[in-house]
Amino acid sequence: MVRKFKKSLGQNFLRDNVILDKIFSSIDFTGCKRVIEIGPGDGALTKNLIHTGLPITAIEIDNNLANHLAKRYINQEGIKIINQDILKTDLKKFEGNRNIFVGNLPYNISSQIILNLLESGISFNSATFLIQKELANRFAPKEGKSTKISLQANFFANVEQLFDVPPEAFVPKPKVTSTLIKISPHNRNQKRIKDYARLKNLLSLCYANPRKQIRSSLKHLINSFEQLTFEVSLRPEELALKDYFEILDISEEQI
Repeated sequence: MVRKFKKSLGQNFLRDNVILDKIFSSIDFTGCKRVIEIGPGDGALTKNLIHTGLPITAIEIDNNLANHLAKRYINQEGIKIINQDILKTDLKKFEGNRNIFVGNLPYNISSQIILNLLESGISFNSATFLIQKELANRFAPKEGKSTKISLQANFFANVEQLFDVPPEAFVPKPKVTSTLIKISPHNRNQKRIKDYARLKNLLSLCYANPRKQIRSSLKHLINSFEQLTFEVSLRPEELALKDYFEILDISEEQI
C-alpha cells in the first residue's frame, strides 16, 4: 500500500473494497478486447480488473506508482504499465471499437481527460469513470437541463450517472462526494463532425451569459428569430443539442 500522496496530482486512493467491487460490477465488459485504466494509482481497481483475464494497459503519471505497479505485476501476463501523463498521451494508439476505458480520475483534470477522449475521434465500447459529483452533474444534468460540457459530451456519447461514492471510501479523504459515470459512444452526429468546432464556439458564446435569454446571444448571428422552431426567451440550459444545430444552420455570421 502506498502511503505518500501527491496533492498536486489530485491523488485520492480508493480503500473501500465494497465500493471497489461495486465499481467493478458496474463496468460493461461485453465484447471487450482490452481495458485501458487511467490513473490506476496503487492498483486498487487493477486487482479486480485482472480477474477478467483481459489485457490491461494502465496509464499512470506518478513515477513511484508506475514503478510500484510494474514490480507488482512483473510476472503477470497481459498487463502493460505506461508511466505517462494521460493529457499528453496520443490516444490514437488506443483506437479500437472493442476497448473500454476505466479509472478513478484526478478531480483537477477529469473534464479535460473525458473531453480529450471524446474529441480524439477514436472508437471504444464505453468508459466508466469515477469523478467529482459536481462535475458528474454537469456532464449528466437533470432531465430538461443542459450545460456547456454536457452538450459537448452528448455530441459524441450518452453520459449517465451510476452511483455516488462518499469521501470516507478514499485515503486521503476528499472534501467532496464522487460519482461513477458511464460514457457510451454513439454515431448520431457523425455527419456533423465538421461542425463541432463551430458548436463549441457557439456554446461558449451562449453560456457566457447563462442566465440571460438566448435571444441576447443570437441577435448578432440571426437576422430573423422566426426561422427558429424554439422560443428565444429560453435560457441556454433549456436548449437541446438539436436546437444549437438549428442555430448553426441558419446563422448569418461565421461562428
